[in-house]
Amino acid sequence: MRYVTLDFETYWRSADYTLSKLGPIEYIRDERFYAQLMSYRIDEGETQVVEHDVIPHALASLNLTDPNVAVIAHNGSGFDFMILSERYGVHPANMYDTICMARWCGVARFTRESHAALTDWFGHGIKQAGTVVSDGKKTREEFTPEEWAFFKQYCKDDTTQCSENFFAMLPYVSEDALKFMSLTAKMATEPAFRLNTLALRDYINELSDKEEEARKAIAYMFHFPTTETMLKAIRSPLKFCDMLRSLGVEPPMKYSETQTATAVKKMKERRDAITALFKESDGGRTLEPAMRQQLMAEFAEIAKKLGGDEDDLKVYTPALSKQDLPFLALRDHPDLRVQQLVNMRLEHNSSILMSRAKTFYKLANQSSRPLPILLKTFYAHTSRYGAGNSEGASDGTNAQNLSKRNPQTLQIRQAIYVPKGYAVVACDSSQIEARMLAYIAQEKELLKHFREGGDPYAELAAKTFGVSAQEIHDGAKAGDKRMKKYRNVGKLGVLSAGYAVGKESYSNTLLRQGIKLDPDLEKHRELAYHAHMVYRLSNPSIVALWKRCQGICEHMATMTDATQFCFGGPTDQLFTYGLCTVTGSDKVSPRIQMPSGYSIWYPDLSIERSESYGMRFGKDYECMYSRIRGKTTQRIRLFGASMVENVTQGIAFQLLMWQACRMEECGIKLHCNIHDSFATVVPEEQAEAVKRAMELCMSAVPPWLPGFPVACEAEIGTDFTIV
Repeated sequence: MRYVTLDFETYWRSADYTLSKLGPIEYIRDERFYAQLMSYRIDEGETQVVEHDVIPHALASLNLTDPNVAVIAHNGSGFDFMILSERYGVHPANMYDTICMARWCGVARFTRESHAALTDWFGHGIKQAGTVVSDGKKTREEFTPEEWAFFKQYCKDDTTQCSENFFAMLPYVSEDALKFMSLTAKMATEPAFRLNTLALRDYINELSDKEEEARKAIAYMFHFPTTETMLKAIRSPLKFCDMLRSLGVEPPMKYSETQTATAVKKMKERRDAITALFKESDGGRTLEPAMRQQLMAEFAEIAKKLGGDEDDLKVYTPALSKQDLPFLALRDHPDLRVQQLVNMRLEHNSSILMSRAKTFYKLANQSSRPLPILLKTFYAHTSRYGAGNSEGASDGTNAQNLSKRNPQTLQIRQAIYVPKGYAVVACDSSQIEARMLAYIAQEKELLKHFREGGDPYAELAAKTFGVSAQEIHDGAKAGDKRMKKYRNVGKLGVLSAGYAVGKESYSNTLLRQGIKLDPDLEKHRELAYHAHMVYRLSNPSIVALWKRCQGICEHMATMTDATQFCFGGPTDQLFTYGLCTVTGSDKVSPRIQMPSGYSIWYPDLSIERSESYGMRFGKDYECMYSRIRGKTTQRIRLFGASMVENVTQGIAFQLLMWQACRMEECGIKLHCNIHDSFATVVPEEQAEAVKRAMELCMSAVPPWLPGFPVACEAEIGTDFTIV
């Protein structure tokens, strides 16, 4: 394989044309786009820099479409690779992004993903701030000779450093991981889905009409003089609560852990400040009597609060979001005015649909070219995809949130179509996480249902409601509302209760999904709690896995040597855990390694006292690790069930990656992924054959998952509704 590392420097203007303000699709397709320089390095040779007019000739000489050539770039999937395809019509056979490689190797779990951070991590120099000289300057003539020379050197250094970072990580990245990041990049560089401008426009108008109707009703009801005044009141939690109270409804409230902690901290700081003041004033004797009395009273009040019942310290805030069940319940309030007000708040604060529709409409108007599907490979620490691009502003398309399981996005999905004569073939891995959890824990009965093609949802519901599984299965299939409700309770148990969700959360999730087991809310809770208990009693091996992984959390947090241990799966050797050296450094950190080679890292894992969260698993401490989020580092709790969720989601996606690579090898070009589903666009006459091939690939398992009960479902359609 010949490796070509490259980097583009392009025109930008801080006022209105930057990647921090525009997403990469809009930026690259903009009429102002202009590539000033391109630098490239072949293997480990000397880096070359070419100027605007020479770029096409240089690209032709590099022969990037050759299957034996790989193109490397930092953030290539979200920028450089798209420039090649969108601006120069070059579609490389292999594309490797150093950001994706850093995630696979674990480096991105310990430092930021920027080029500067990776270069510093590997000790390959210092990235210069080269673009400071190019703001608003387009052609060479607009630079001074000194600026242009500096700019070219900056471009050259970027490519050299990127190349060195690539070669430092290459030995630690599996062949499938490279193949997978390349096929994912092609979803953006070789897109196939198109946008229906008229359908999007009609949908935007429909949403606008609904919004306007709601605004008029609220404005009339509360006598707002202008729309802006009304929107400010809707946005303000305090004013919105006053509006509810004026209609005779007490706003729902919820406990705020953050604000409680802040309030307690402020009280302690004030208590300590008063104590210090008294010490400085000779026990308060030098203070004015009135001041001394006031401070003593304040101190006594604070001490009483801090020494009293913890519940008295809790801070409650208005519960006014779409995640707050008591607030959502007000949509069914007998007073229609309350319904309108609540819906207005929800629609105004959840303008995602309108925003998404406008984003797609804008892109459709900008270009008639297909819609690039941008995904961040290995983004989550479990290796799952993230939506969008890795650096700069997002285009806001977010294909991962356009699942066919979300009816609210139906009209947007219908507006994403394929041309006449083509078909969409989508294949979805069935209940992959539930199957994987049963496999890891070796939950025999659940595995038996999956292997024999049974209905584990109906089986669990049968134990919960005392009705036969066959009756529930047949009734739900025939449309019987009661049987469908029972099966959905079982489905939620199998798909979500496996990560030790609490009974209250389980009950609330049922309500969010529109499943109310009894008109009386308290009776609903009782029935939901019973269903929750039945799941745990029916799956003792999964419950035991939570406890075992709790011990593994604590073991990893206290390990001092490099001894490796195994757990999970048929032979109890599916995963390996222990301390391991992080690529490119001498830093040692706990990690769990998948049989595919991917590792879930737990940086700075330690055991810490837990005063805020109380007793967990009978102990007054918890395991905490660090996770980088943008420019900050957060401390995350790790406990048995969360580790089970991590490894289950991780190895499930590693299976999907393995299957995607096999489809690629069969000549199936994947154009999109949504969670557990992959889709391709092919000529209509090939659709059935491709569907069978996809089903074969997604029904296969790698050697490292012997006996895994895999299953999939495939569909053929003409738009995004089947993905």
